[in-house]
Amino acid sequence: MFSKIFLNSKNLIHNVEKIQEIAGHKICVMIKADAYGHGMKEIISILNDKIDYFGVSNQSEALLARKYTKKDIIVFGACEDYRICMQNDVSFALFSYLDAKRMIKIAEKYQLTPKMHLCLNTGMNRYGIKSEKELTKIISYLKKKNTPLTGIYTHFSSLTTDRDYTEKQKELFFKLAKLIPEEWHTIKHVGGGRSIFEELNVDMFRVGLEVYGYGNEFVKPVLSIESTIVDIQQVSKGEHVGYLCGYTAQKNITIATIPLGYGDGLPRKLSNRLIVKINGKQAHSTGNICMDAFMVDVTDINCKIGDSVLIMDNASDLAPIIESTEYEVLTNLCKFRGERKTV
Repeated sequence: MFSKIFLNSKNLIHNVEKIQEIAGHKICVMIKADAYGHGMKEIISILNDKIDYFGVSNQSEALLARKYTKKDIIVFGACEDYRICMQNDVSFALFSYLDAKRMIKIAEKYQLTPKMHLCLNTGMNRYGIKSEKELTKIISYLKKKNTPLTGIYTHFSSLTTDRDYTEKQKELFFKLAKLIPEEWHTIKHVGGGRSIFEELNVDMFRVGLEVYGYGNEFVKPVLSIESTIVDIQQVSKGEHVGYLCGYTAQKNITIATIPLGYGDGLPRKLSNRLIVKINGKQAHSTGNICMDAFMVDVTDINCKIGDSVLIMDNASDLAPIIESTEYEVLTNLCKFRGERKTV
């Protein structure tokens, strides 16, 4: 294939080991959205013997992950069929008393054991319960059914922006957590931003972006993208390049075509703003990025068809250009149609 994503396994392992060292507890590595665009299968293969849990967003991601690992997998979003999750030894989030009743009913009907992680809504206001009354009701029901909670968790929404709000979230989480029967041995876990730096009495931290090399100075980017020059065009002064006359040549120039576009997750907002490297020299994109390709000005670069092109080795370079975050740059790569290679 002309285009490839390279995964630096040394950097990935370095990141995980540093996170474990700082956290001092088990970690759950989030591999949702195709492991933040890195490739779920590839990330699991590297980390399978180094971590305790993998986290995903939905049932289909969980079932795909189960093909590659026997480790614990937790679904943090809603599932379409909890019976299938139970049959595949997949843990899942519990959001309400009604959820608890529904899941126990399924478990009893099919003689299965549910692994439930109760979401405590401490201020994210996305999923879960926030009242002591509902938690007590859930605990009472699960006691009657002799089904303990596997875990309880929350998500900090504003760790890097609002300390007061974060402290309120912490207070509510531990207040509710005290109600969980000790004999259940329910694990407590948290996630969100820089949660590993919070001195919290929990059993596990959920980590995402930092695993892949962003958010802190001690981690290293894991992913880079390379492609290949597949065509070279001579463009005369005054001619246009790409759709909608997105670029007009101010002089006679040489254009190279790279077979990667927004259909592969390369944001169209990078049009005329993306800088790549060819044979050690910078080349600027010209014209609007197409679905399947983009063009760069190689007038002053000694290159030929077949030469390699470094498109990205740090998502932080592209995030400000598209006025977004590394999260969006990376997860866009779920659409990547090239090859992924571990190095």
